Amino acid sequence: MLSGRNDAVTACQDQTGAGHVLRQRLRVAAIEKDFIRLEVDRASACSRCGVRAGCGAGALTEMIGGGRSTIRVPRTRAVRPGDEVIVAMPAGTFLGGMVLAHLLPPASLALAAACFIGLGLPDVVAAVLSLPVLALSLIPLLWAERRGRMSSKLRIEAVVTPGSHDEAKA
Repeated sequence: MLSGRNDAVTACQDQTGAGHVLRQRLRVAAIEKDFIRLEVDRASACSRCGVRAGCGAGALTEMIGGGRSTIRVPRTRAVRPGDEVIVAMPAGTFLGGMVLAHLLPPASLALAAACFIGLGLPDVVAAVLSLPVLALSLIPLLWAERRGRMSSKLRIEAVVTPGSHDEAKA
């Protein structure tokens, strides 16, 4: 059974018993030879989130204009541009990506700043020296994505038939 409407993200137990998976309904933006580009609304969940007022990601999305981006997934189903599909990703993969993107950079920045201040450097010097550490802390995320560790786990589960809310053809 597929759950969720439009861009809602749902977390469900995988039918194979492999653990929790996150599912989201996305629109096919383009078809490439071996890949499908899916359109993602960066702020789709923000309107339904209870902590949106204090969320840094939500504020950043609002600041840069929200909008849509695309992700590339392997072409495993016959789809056309404009079709809606249900995509799924293991929750552990998603969590790993969130750690690399949202925990490692600020933790690295705080640790570097604390070390520099602990060495007796002025605050301004510690701040300036911490910026390269922040940039370097993004490298594991870039490597993971370039190797396809996260996006390769994203799979299309179903194509949503037009005119139905949650019905899909397998």
